[in-house]
Amino acid sequence: MGVRPDAVVGHSLGELTAAWVAGVVDLADLLRLTAVRGRLMESQPGEGAMAVVHADAEAVLAAIAGHPGVEIAAFNAPRVVTITGLADAVTRFCRDSGLRTQPLVVSHAFHSAAMEGAVAPFVEAVAATALSAPVIPFASTVTGAWHTPRTATDPGYWGRAIREPVRFTQAVAALGGIGAGSVWEIGSHPQLTSLAKASWGETQPAWLSTLRRDRTDQVELHAAVAAYVNQTSADLDWAGLHQGKGRRTTTIPTYPFNRQRFWISSGPHETTSNQKNETKRHQNHG
Repeated sequence: MGVRPDAVVGHSLGELTAAWVAGVVDLADLLRLTAVRGRLMESQPGEGAMAVVHADAEAVLAAIAGHPGVEIAAFNAPRVVTITGLADAVTRFCRDSGLRTQPLVVSHAFHSAAMEGAVAPFVEAVAATALSAPVIPFASTVTGAWHTPRTATDPGYWGRAIREPVRFTQAVAALGGIGAGSVWEIGSHPQLTSLAKASWGETQPAWLSTLRRDRTDQVELHAAVAAYVNQTSADLDWAGLHQGKGRRTTTIPTYPFNRQRFWISSGPHETTSNQKNETKRHQNHG
């Protein structure tokens, strides 16, 4: 459709997809590494839990100091932090911390010590993959800063991304610093847009998403593309948009205007082909 990114960021597993968009990894390797990562994480101990805490990072860090077994899984927004850890420890934190929490339905304690066993095998899998330096700016959710050619191609980095907290709010702040006019969330349903808005600067861009749950995919996508054109100064690759769809450009015929007069004839005996229409006038016509 002609929409091209100037920069990318991905959340947790989504950072692998962002790496593909940035030219770090090719599509076949992206799919393979996604499957490997998921399989490795699924094979780790499953007696964990996660919860969202609605408080600033400093308050959450202070609170978990008194709750061994609880860690930060993600800094998602200035006042949205996800915690992770042993199920009993997370339950106690939610009960006793005094902070507003919301348990998540998960199978494992992701981004916690429970994922340690997945790190080394995944580093090996990435080390066997050809990686290239990013061709567009690529924000890291491990460091919260911009990737360098070294970090993006370091297998150890991608292992750390399984274990360490997701610094999404910091990465979005870096993205906001480049002055983007529009931001797309590419996925099956908008999950990150509200979080990204809270981490953005004062000048908000056009926020767009590709798909939405319980809505028709093509209609939703085309509506988003229309909003993109209407809300920004960008245009689309119209030829590419219709490529391969069997459509053709044609000239529509001009409209044969049906010319009729709707006025009184100049004389009582003067007739026209439209006399019937001319004499049917309202009784109050002056």
